[in-house]
Formats: sequence, C-alpha cells, structure tokens
Amino acid sequence: MTISVHFGMGLAGNVAALLGAVLLGSGGTLLWVHFDLPHRHAWLPPLVLAVTILVSTLVLELGFRYSFWQLLSPLLAGGASTLTIALRIRDRQRCNLCNRRLKLQSVTFRCPRCSMLVCDENCWNFEHRRCEMCLENRVPVLPVQDSWWSRVTGPRSMNGRCQICLASGDQGDLRPCVTCRRLQCRDCWDFNNGECARCGATLPELPPSLRTMVAEADGREQLLPSHRSPSKA
Repeated sequence: MTISVHFGMGLAGNVAALLGAVLLGSGGTLLWVHFDLPHRHAWLPPLVLAVTILVSTLVLELGFRYSFWQLLSPLLAGGASTLTIALRIRDRQRCNLCNRRLKLQSVTFRCPRCSMLVCDENCWNFEHRRCEMCLENRVPVLPVQDSWWSRVTGPRSMNGRCQICLASGDQGDLRPCVTCRRLQCRDCWDFNNGECARCGATLPELPPSLRTMVAEADGREQLLPSHRSPSKA
C-alpha cells in the first residue's frame, strides 16, 4: 500500500513525491506502533519504510522519467520515521526506581508505601506487593500511632507469641487479628500489608494506598490481590 500511494504521488511531480515520502515515513511509523507490530529495534521502522519508498522511487525512475530530486524520497521517509520514533521515545514515562524508559505495553504499579511508579519487570515485587526499594528498606505503610492500633485491633496483648516471627509480648507489640484472634506483632502486620497470616483477613481502616493500587497499564484500576474475603476460622 505504501508503494502504491507513493507511486501515485510521484506521478504528480517532485514536490508531491518528496512530501509524500515525509508523510508516509511519519504516518507509517505511527501506524506501526499503534498496531503493536514488532518494534523492539528502533531502527526497524525507518529501515523498512525507507526501503519501501526506495522501491517505489526506482519504479518511477526506471519506468517513467528520471529525476534527481525524487531520489531523495527514501532518505526523507527514513528521516521522518526516525524523528517520529525519537519523539515518541522521549515522551515515554520512566520507571521511578530504575529510571529506564517504559514501553507502550509496559505494566506499571504505584507502590503503596513510597508512591513511586515502578515497572513490573525489575522493580515491583509481586509476592510482597511493593517496590523492591521498600522491600529492601522495610519501609512502613501502617500508622505508627498507638491510638490507631488500639482502635482497629483492641489493646496490646502481653501473652502469647507472634504467629510469624514468634516474638513474645516483651519483644514486640502483639495485636490480635480481628477475625481469628491470632496474634501478630506490629512489624509483621506491616510487613504482611495488614493481612493475617492464618486466615487472610485484613485490618480495618487500612490506608487508601494499601487498599487499592492503580495499575497504569491501559489506564485501568485493579484491586490488590490481598483483598480476599476472610476465611472462616
């Protein structure tokens, strides 16, 4: 189709041929990306479009009339395609953690702890549902005020042990699950995103960033995988 369009414009004259090469180079690249054709190599669309326009130009030159100016058409098509790709790459978002440019089809996550937008390939930890930096530095997400903990879990327990790290009441601030009443220390509650390790119930009044994450891919919102209905004890 590109060959046919450029061939028709070439018959109209040098100006039409050169203008057509620029428009086809830019428009063809946009269509290439829009329909998600293979474009892992940035040089591929300019090369393909330049060769396509070259074929059209050679047919015009050999079959009809020779024109030096029309021989510039492949260069203009390749240049327009390269410029279009460069502008699209420049406008792409970057991962806030590894700083690499994100592809159009990349899946991203907003970390509920640091609020950074990170890529799913290297910087998002699916198991713990946070970015790798927050996982490494154990960045907290739950409130630190005793009043909040007393309101959502009840008073601190001095008896028993944390069901995750086995800390005693003297070693950690033990708080019971609101559903199964099993104890977890505040550090383990926080590390486990406010989720009980035994029954899967979550603490009430969790921070909004922890209740819901925005998956930036395709601009759609997705609920956290941890939002399960509490199982029966």
